[in-house]
Amino acid sequence: MKPLQKLLTLFFFLILFSLVRETSAQTIYTVTGLITDARTGEPVPFASVALVGRRVGTLTDERGRYVLNAKILSDSIAVSSLGYVTQRQFIDRERQTQAVDLKLVAGGTSLQEVTVHAGENPAFRVLRQVRKNRVINDRKRLVAYETDNYVKTQIALSHVSERMRRNPLIKRINESLSKQDSIVDSDGNRLLPILVSESVSHYYFRDSPQRKREDVLKTRIKGVAVDDAGLSSQLLGGTNLVSQNFYDNYIPILGKDFASPIGDNWKNWYEFFLADTTQIGDHTCYEIQFDPKRPEDLVFTGKAWIDTTTFALCQIETHVGKGANLNYVRALTIEQELEPTIDTTNSSGTAGWLPTTIRLTADLTGVGKQSLGLRAEVTLRSSNVIVNKPHPLTFYEQPLEPSDTVATANDAYWHTVQGTLAGSDSLSKDDQKARQIIDKLRAVPAVKTAEGIGQVLITGFYKLGGVDLGPYPYLFAVNSVEGLRTRIGFRTNDEFSKNWIFRGYLAYGTLDHQFKYGAEANYLFSRQHWTMLGVRFANDLERLGLTPELIGGNRIFYALSRFGRYRGAYRSEQKELFFRTEPVRGILLTAMLGTRTVDPIFPFQYRSEPDMGDLSPLKSDIFDAYWSIEARLARKEKYIMDGNERITLGTKRAPVLTIRYTKGLKSMGGNFNYDRITLRAQQSLRIGPLGRMTYLLSAGYTPSTLPAPLLFPHIGNPTPLLTNNTFNRMQFYEFVSDRFVAVHIQHKFEGLLFNRIPGIRKLNWRLVANVDALWGSQSKANQDVESFKPLPGGMRPIHFGALDGSKPYMEVGYGIDNIFKIIRIQAIHRLTYLNVGPNNIPVNPFALKASASFNF
Repeated sequence: MKPLQKLLTLFFFLILFSLVRETSAQTIYTVTGLITDARTGEPVPFASVALVGRRVGTLTDERGRYVLNAKILSDSIAVSSLGYVTQRQFIDRERQTQAVDLKLVAGGTSLQEVTVHAGENPAFRVLRQVRKNRVINDRKRLVAYETDNYVKTQIALSHVSERMRRNPLIKRINESLSKQDSIVDSDGNRLLPILVSESVSHYYFRDSPQRKREDVLKTRIKGVAVDDAGLSSQLLGGTNLVSQNFYDNYIPILGKDFASPIGDNWKNWYEFFLADTTQIGDHTCYEIQFDPKRPEDLVFTGKAWIDTTTFALCQIETHVGKGANLNYVRALTIEQELEPTIDTTNSSGTAGWLPTTIRLTADLTGVGKQSLGLRAEVTLRSSNVIVNKPHPLTFYEQPLEPSDTVATANDAYWHTVQGTLAGSDSLSKDDQKARQIIDKLRAVPAVKTAEGIGQVLITGFYKLGGVDLGPYPYLFAVNSVEGLRTRIGFRTNDEFSKNWIFRGYLAYGTLDHQFKYGAEANYLFSRQHWTMLGVRFANDLERLGLTPELIGGNRIFYALSRFGRYRGAYRSEQKELFFRTEPVRGILLTAMLGTRTVDPIFPFQYRSEPDMGDLSPLKSDIFDAYWSIEARLARKEKYIMDGNERITLGTKRAPVLTIRYTKGLKSMGGNFNYDRITLRAQQSLRIGPLGRMTYLLSAGYTPSTLPAPLLFPHIGNPTPLLTNNTFNRMQFYEFVSDRFVAVHIQHKFEGLLFNRIPGIRKLNWRLVANVDALWGSQSKANQDVESFKPLPGGMRPIHFGALDGSKPYMEVGYGIDNIFKIIRIQAIHRLTYLNVGPNNIPVNPFALKASASFNF
């Protein structure tokens, strides 16, 4: 959720309090009329009459008359009947009653012959043709394409309970809103808008190699707790939220993978019904209805319209209901309208189908049936399509680029956009009313206070002009070395400077009575190539094996590690100078020069001259001077700019590789000359219907002779909290290696098994499993560095264990995720090295651990 930190402040209102107001009685709109045959004038009985874009409709009676009642109208109705061309007619969405008569024209397009075999569903033949013709119709066949895009996003609070209405804080907010400040959705739920945005962008795509770029040209946003148009334009103004391709086997939504009704495995997931043929624009289409075989699976309910000539997907409407094993979602709808593209460079003319209109609607909810809801609607319209005219690869190096005037007000510009790009999807009267309500809400003192609290809880920082104070998860800690540790920190943002970035913190322990501090200064040369020069220094207490490098940026685990018994603690003074740049998109290079001290406060000493054996002088402190180079390869990575911070949006399950080489030098004042190389690779994989697997592979090697703190202390986790990518049944620094390969594999079966067990499936539990393995060893020379002589005072030193190179350390785990939607309980078994561990610590091979997380 990190990429959405600022926008998630909006969702904080779901937890902090509910914003409601009393409204007048609900208005019912009525549309009546007569449907007749255009040639004969005879009435058309049992014709379908529906509001376009709404799930509201009716049928004509035997005299061709209809009465359609709705709590809210769309801008048009659609009338269809077997043998006639579907016809649409604009209506006045503000009139309470109106009469609309239509004359239907008989359809004259002949259909391809469909052979139906005995016992076979006639829809199967159509679906097989869809998959066969995918290579012709799928947008992925295009060498390149570019479009002008208009995106409208609306977010509102909904589903307010009577208990919420009695909240004293809410009553004060109600007083600031009039009874006319009322907006309802198509299901009659009252909505309180908290964000309305419009954006215009130009989108570029190129295949082989795949590259994307999006230039956000203009954005206007009106929202509660949203004051950063630059970040919001990248999150809401591009195709990040609505880029689903139903020709793919699985559709990623909210971090889950939904089986596509026209994917390769359509028959395993869905029941189909070939309903009718109908006219969609200029295309005569088969209408195929689909329903899930098991409602608990991650699948859709809906309809698809398939062109009868090309077997291309013309239109699709999909719904996710309450039965799906998905948290916090009351309902989710995706609608797409597609059109064939015209390739002027190709003699055949057509070259694949692209979506011209996409609508996504999601109704989210908290925990409990009476919890407040959140309604989000995103609409995208594409036009001015250009295909198969790729740009040079360097053109795509910046994947998402906001214009310098992206947030500059320009009413004339938006008036033109609404008449061209936006069309019927431009801001309606309800949207205009929503903008007025948001202005009123932002003026309420209680809302301003909630904005500030939400910002702190979601981002960890409190914004004070050009400086952000925090992060607040690091504010307090209690441990056996420092006692009560308090810390205050800050960082500058782009209001302070768009090039200079400063960070710092000061901490104090009540038990050791020592101040700790850290500071960093960066200069950002280029955002496009993410080029910066920086210097940082710190004097703090650290724990062996839990440096940010070794834990891979797991900041929560790093913060929690400062609590409790602080084993393996050492004082460290670190100074670093670094330079970072991304010369080619997806390849981030970092060069670093630095020094650090390791002054253990646990009983430890090593032989400074190991060749002398027991006659060697003993030391405990280490001074390390080094330089390093690192390459991070992240193919297809997406990211956005948040002021002076660059936030990754992930890599679409492509692997992320990191390689680092470090050189320690006595010539720079260090105690040791050494070489060290480390490697990390991580990826998330979809394993068909079996669920999703993630892995982290890490390896390290140093051929040098060094004391244990400069080798590779493996990350144990003896706490009761389950932490991924650690060894949950290993003690802290139980094993140290000078060469190792570690793999952490976690598999989430989603609802694959529990969805099929009566009674259990209603709980929405999910099965999870993990395997963690470590191969490592320590050379004889490095083992000889360790000393077993008692320290002054007779205390025995800490002993670091070494792994047998022929015998891996292994753990397996299994458990239940999604208990009460947030809790995970997992059993962990340690399979090897079951004897008494180093320092005479007994080994318990089994443990139950728990964690909490927010997942859809």
